[in-house]
Amino acid sequence: MSRLKRLILEIHRRSLWQVLGIYLIGAWIGYEVIQSLTEGLGLPGWFPAFALIVIILLLPVVVATAFVQESGPASREYDSLLPEADDTGAGAGRAGGAAAGLHGLLTWRNSIIVGVLALIGLGSVGLGLIWLRNRGRELQPDVVAVMPFHVVGDGIELWREGLVDLLATALDATGEFRSSDPRAVLNRWRVEVGDAGELPEPARAAEVAGPLGAGRVVLGSVIRTGPNDLRLAADLYSVRWLHKEASAVVEGPEDEMSSLIDELTVELLKSIWRAGELPNVNIAAITTTSPAALRSYLEGEQAYRRSRFVEARNAFTRAVEADSTFAMALHRLAFAYGWSVSIFAPEVSEYNLAAARHSRGLPERDSLLILGNKLIDVDGDLAAIPLFERLTDRYPNDMETWYGLGEAYVHLGAQAGHARPRPMEFLQRASSLDSTFAPVLIHLVEIAHSQGDSVRARALTARYLALDSTSRFAAAFRLATALRFGSAEDSASAVQELDSVGAGVLSELSCACLIGHWPLPQYQLVARAAASPRFPDMSRGLALQDLAAQYLRHGRAALAVDFIRQGQALYPQDELGFYVLTAARAAGVVPADSAIQHLMDRLSEKFGNPSFVGVLALQEGRFEEAVAAVARTELEVDSLMAAGDSATARSMQGLVWAARGQIAAAHDSTDVAIGHFRRGLPMINATWAWPHDMQRYRLASLLQDRGAEEEALRIYGSLYSTPWLEALGYFQRAELHERRGEREEALRYYARFVELWADADPHLQPRVEAARRAIRALSPDR
Repeated sequence: MSRLKRLILEIHRRSLWQVLGIYLIGAWIGYEVIQSLTEGLGLPGWFPAFALIVIILLLPVVVATAFVQESGPASREYDSLLPEADDTGAGAGRAGGAAAGLHGLLTWRNSIIVGVLALIGLGSVGLGLIWLRNRGRELQPDVVAVMPFHVVGDGIELWREGLVDLLATALDATGEFRSSDPRAVLNRWRVEVGDAGELPEPARAAEVAGPLGAGRVVLGSVIRTGPNDLRLAADLYSVRWLHKEASAVVEGPEDEMSSLIDELTVELLKSIWRAGELPNVNIAAITTTSPAALRSYLEGEQAYRRSRFVEARNAFTRAVEADSTFAMALHRLAFAYGWSVSIFAPEVSEYNLAAARHSRGLPERDSLLILGNKLIDVDGDLAAIPLFERLTDRYPNDMETWYGLGEAYVHLGAQAGHARPRPMEFLQRASSLDSTFAPVLIHLVEIAHSQGDSVRARALTARYLALDSTSRFAAAFRLATALRFGSAEDSASAVQELDSVGAGVLSELSCACLIGHWPLPQYQLVARAAASPRFPDMSRGLALQDLAAQYLRHGRAALAVDFIRQGQALYPQDELGFYVLTAARAAGVVPADSAIQHLMDRLSEKFGNPSFVGVLALQEGRFEEAVAAVARTELEVDSLMAAGDSATARSMQGLVWAARGQIAAAHDSTDVAIGHFRRGLPMINATWAWPHDMQRYRLASLLQDRGAEEEALRIYGSLYSTPWLEALGYFQRAELHERRGEREEALRYYARFVELWADADPHLQPRVEAARRAIRALSPDR
């Protein structure tokens, strides 16, 4: 006899009231299970009520079936299920039962089938809800999102976000887990949960963690239990199933927070660890053993996340003063200086180098972030780009990795041969993960200006001003948008305001203008305001040097030289004018007349870097002088190495190889020359944009001769960081496109060249006329 038949037989043997009682007990047990599953799987609160309705709807079916089968003739059907009931009378009973309409419908077999279908329906609805909740999410079980902790007690609000940072770091250090970027978690928390002080339901936390790819989420609380005592509690949930996988509670003194986090991490891992022996978690070794340094660091992190960089700088400074080996505090301090003072502030390099020295033993993500930013800010090493690309692959929902990649392209992308808009996609990705981080928006605004995109520049400026309306960046972007894209009235008002804003605003506005390559008259307004007598002579001199570079961009060499003279008179210690003159002269933009030569000789005696002198000598065919300059440069490399300045020494050695490349090219050894350039260029700090661009320009011309046109085109199209080479890059690019029969591209770049050099000095006009003739030949109707 089958199990189903036995079940039906046993039900049939029961009375109506017995069946009803059994059903109600079973329904109650089922309802409790459903409630438990609802809580464990994070199903909606209405799901148990829905299940209860199904149970109630099934009740009349069960009662009716029990009544019919107990009192009706169909009872003979069940008698036939007995083994000994196998005669002709039994067959007649079955035939009679089948013939009875209602009695044939309300059978226990049919009731059980209906019940099973109802259970399948409930399960399908539950699974469907889970699928809908997780659809489109690529949840990774080794990624853990730590939510802000619920805090109860006085003086412990710092730990609300602080434990997000510290517990995430501890989990990363296990090597088996990756923590979601705390910044991205907190940003989504603000969107999904707001500033609610209560601990959210796991389903709400999953809404924060799921889009970040986290397969697990930690919810926790910290309670003050005494003057210096805390209780930390945390629960680990599966994001997909909202099932609690582990719980942990630890207690101890607040000034031993590092040890408490170690204990909490280990306790959470005990329930889920599958890799053998539990790791030895030691958050103090990763961060700091100083409670004062740890508190200051977390205060700095909170300010840094909100783009309050002066406040962050002060807090990180206190952390470093308490522990000079605190790598993450040093790393953040370098950033805070860059954004609150200047990226060229010596502290930026100092703290980046210190962070790299003390980064041993950090989790992979943190150590690579530190290395990547050192490669950008100190070494100018193009290896920063592939490093951050690998980081974004490894941590695809981490705001800092995307921001780092955007930074790498902003500062090094041109030298790697990429077009100006390239960083945009990476910065937009970072902004989507945290729309409140000001540096991302700062770069996006600058790129929008560089492209002359008035719609995007206005929209991004409005977003930035909504985030920050008081800093120098806010004032600069407001003025920049009014000057560049505003109405005549707005522009006139902005021009008047230039005479009253501070040096910091004008410096930032000047930087934005330089990156944006504004029309020369607008740049003149900003630079001349910055050169006002109300500012110190040093800043006035630098402003005039910047203005000189912009005049060189437009081929106005005579006026550029005059501005360099004025800048030198105000700030004689500045080397910039000498380097600008040398590089622009080597590019053929500055003529070789006696007055200019006299100025260059005077500056050369004062600042004469032999590598720059050698470049100019090579350009002018003075090879013996160039070879001597190369030898002097190598002696300088040895001196720099002895003094411990290996970064500068490496760049100077790169310039030596580039000079050897030029010497080889002059003697018709093109392949040897290309080899020397390829060896030297990676050694030159890419933040030395002007000398680096000069050597890339030389390499591009050699590649063009050898038929490597695509690489040459990429280089010519990425010379926008060096004002006096940008126009030449357009011209060379146009000639290459014309040679390849690419008419529209050739016309585009000839037109850009003519637009820049339309009013160039007479000695540059022959090239402008050549471009105009090419335009007429390519498009007679224009």
